[in-house]
Parts: sequence; C-alpha cells; structure tokens
Amino acid sequence: MHSPEWHRLTEDEITHIIRVFNNQFIFEHTEDALNRASIIIKLCNDREVKVATAAFYNECIRMNVYMNKRDAAYKIKEDMDAGVYGVDVRSDIYTYTSIFSDTNAKTSEDLARLVEFYDEMLSRGIEPTELAKKPLIKLARNVGEHRLLKALLESPETEKLTTLHAATAARMLSNRAQAFIAEYDVDSAKSQLEQLLMYHIPKDTRAVPFSPGYSVGSADIKIPLDFTRTREAFFIYTRSLYESIMRIYIIRRRANDAHELLDDMRRTIYLPPTRMAYNWFIRFHAKRKNIQKLHEMHDMMLQDGVMPDEYAYTKFITSCMYHPNPSRLQKLVDTATRRAYFGAKDEEHEPNVGLDEPEGVHSSGLPDVPRHITELANIHNIVYHPQACTRFYKSMFLEHEADIDDLRSEKCQPNAHIINSVMCAYTMLEKPVLVLREFQRFVRYQHRLSPHQRPPDLMKSIIPVAHIFKMALDAARVINNQWMARKILAQMDVWGVRLPNPISKEA
Repeated sequence: MHSPEWHRLTEDEITHIIRVFNNQFIFEHTEDALNRASIIIKLCNDREVKVATAAFYNECIRMNVYMNKRDAAYKIKEDMDAGVYGVDVRSDIYTYTSIFSDTNAKTSEDLARLVEFYDEMLSRGIEPTELAKKPLIKLARNVGEHRLLKALLESPETEKLTTLHAATAARMLSNRAQAFIAEYDVDSAKSQLEQLLMYHIPKDTRAVPFSPGYSVGSADIKIPLDFTRTREAFFIYTRSLYESIMRIYIIRRRANDAHELLDDMRRTIYLPPTRMAYNWFIRFHAKRKNIQKLHEMHDMMLQDGVMPDEYAYTKFITSCMYHPNPSRLQKLVDTATRRAYFGAKDEEHEPNVGLDEPEGVHSSGLPDVPRHITELANIHNIVYHPQACTRFYKSMFLEHEADIDDLRSEKCQPNAHIINSVMCAYTMLEKPVLVLREFQRFVRYQHRLSPHQRPPDLMKSIIPVAHIFKMALDAARVINNQWMARKILAQMDVWGVRLPNPISKEA
C-alpha cells in the first residue's frame, strides 16, 4: 500500500477492512484472510497510526483469537480497560463477543475461561446478545456442559432476532436448535425452525459458487463472504436446520415425523435434501426391510436430482435379500398373524408393533405384511425380494450411464455385498446365466483393483465372497458348463477362497 493511498484512509475505513477479512475467515475458513488483516495492523503499528475507536480494537481482538493468539487478544482488552487507547475506548458487548468467537476453543478448560469473561461482562451490566451467546452455546454443547447449556438457552433474550437479516438469523436459530437437540428437546428445536420460516426470503438471487473445498452437506457450512446474505445461503442454512431435526427423529425411530419434515422441506425451500440426509432414511428403512419405502426414497432422490451413491445403492440392493435376525423375523410373523386374525375391519384397532419401542407410540418403519402370510414356512415371501433387488441393480447402471451387459465397463463397479445380493436374487429367479455374468463382473473388477496380488476386498468381505463363489459354482453346474466350473475352482485356489460349509438356506 503506497503512502499517499494510506493517508487517505480514515479510522472507520481501516476498521472496515479488517472486519471484512475477519468475516471472510469465519465464513470461508481461509487463513489468507487473517494474514491480510495482520498486515494491515502491522502497517498501522509501523506508521504509528493512532486509532481512537473501540471497533478497531475489537476487530484486532477477533483477529488474534482466530489466529490462536489469545494472550495478545486479552492484552488488547486489558489496555482498553486501562484507558491506554483513550478514555472513550472501553470494552463493550462487541469486545466480549470477539473474545467468545474463539474458533480454537475445544475443551472444558477453554469453556471455563470464556465463562469467566461472560461473568465479568454481566457484572459490568453489559447485556449479552444472541451473537455473543452463540459460540458459548456451541462450545457448551460440544463439551457436554449441559447445565451451562440449559442456562444459556433459558436466559432472557435482550434483542429480537426479527431485527437481524434472514441469513444471520438462520445461523443463530440453527445454533440454538442444535443446542436443544443436545438437550433432547426436539420440540424446542422445531420451534426454532418455525420461527425461521417466518422471515422474509432475501431478494438477492445470486447462486453461491461452491468450489471443491466447500462442503454443502457438512455441519460446518462454508459460504463465500460476498454471498452470505443471498437467497441460496438462507436456504442452505434452513436446510441444515431441517436435516438436523430429521436426523434426531430418525434416531428416535419417529419415522412418520421425519418424513413429514422431509416433505415440508421439499415444499418450502427450492434446494433438494442432501445425499447424507437421504442416506439416513435409506438406512432406517433398509434395516427394517421396508422395500416399498426404499422405492419411494429412490424415486424421490431421482426427482430431486440427487444421485444415490455407493452406500445408498448397497442398502437398496442388499436390503432386498438379507435375512433379518430372529427377533425382527418374529415381529414380522407376529404382525402378519395378528392382521390375519383381526381382519380388515379391526385392523385400525390393532397395536402398532415396532422394533425395540413401545407399542402404539411411533411407526416402527416395518413394511406392510400381506395378510395371507401367517406361517413361518411362507415367510420367505416377505423376507426376500429378488425382483426389487434386480430393479435397483439395473437402475444403478442406468444412473451411471453404463451397459449392464458390458463386463469391461468401468463406469459402474459394484462391491462384493451388492454382487452377492444380486447373484442370490438371480439364483432365486432361476437365471443361472445372469448369476455367472455377475460372477465374471466381480472377478474382473477385483483383478483391476489388484492385478498381481490377492484383492483387499476378499479380506474385508470373506463371507460374501465365499457365497459368491458357491452360487457361481452351482450355476455352472445347473447349465452343465464344466469349463466354467473348472475356471471357478481355479480362481478359488488362486485367491484362497473356501466355500461356506454348511450353506444355510437363507444365505
């Protein structure tokens, strides 16, 4: 910065420049912004620029806190209180807010130190704002100080959040909602969401330019500073709050509430749910073998333009063919028997049996069981869904724009769990040729992973791989292909695969 330009800057302009760099760091998480702010302050010191505003020194405190230079930040505050910078430069609410915004504070000791400043602030008659309490609430939640967290949440509000910009309020309310969730108070968390939805949507319609360094679906959202007050930023923060509440609903097995919130979010904001949020629902329904719900989630993802990842397709496909544990299997049988006994007229009065939850409280997520299935001998009709399995499998190839018959294609490479389930489905559908096709696909993919040694997937998935070879060997014998059978046995010797013995019917 040249000298003539420097002397034309006022105290407010210098303060504004440092504030911009501080905000750029907190929103974009770029260390370069702090380096630029420190250069400005160094120039002020070198040129002996006298600044007599508390705002300037508050930004200096904030910069030092972000750079983990706490001693330097606290020294500036002490000098402000001692009148070193002038009689009008004293600690105010913004000074304490700058101290509380310590992004490096992670432990209970850090929280105790900040609480001392908080008590000092209250003793001086300075009323805390929501912006000042925000980092304390977050830190108390992270370290598990629930009594302090409850006290902060119950403290009276000294400002109306309605006076804040919608995107700023979204960050505040989201932080409070996360704290209520940590206190297992989902209803209060949802009230924060309802309060947020009353805001006017920002008019700035610019799209937020996300680079590979930005993670939209993460808990720590990074948005470029110039776009923090756009409509899209507001919806990103709002979506994060929606998904936080949905997650706790799913954890508590309140599937209906989670789905209602998901539908409401898709109607309210134009951004689609994140892939991570969809995977929560997929995992929940896959565990309960609710294939109908999985189809709905799959269709919903495609409608929203969210492509299922490997985790999602693994759950889609394997849920169709895995055998539930005895406890869950018995619940399925009991449900079918009870419906057959009560009949359609009394169905609305039957108890709602869930998985490890009280009767009649929340939907367990179990699929509807056909009434005619009342015996354990016929339970395979609701346990295995080979046709649904193959439909999900074909959809996976379509989404990757791959030809399912092209074994050399590298666009779609299913893992061992997917191949195991698909081969099992084709075995049940009596399609041995397709069983061998999937076996060859699996072998080719493993050879590509490790051309000169035993593939690591064989060590991670020993049981599925053993079943893959067993089903391939049986399929080769069904179509009387001795050459293929010898080839399978030879590959077993090379990789050291042992057939499962005995092979259970459910496998």
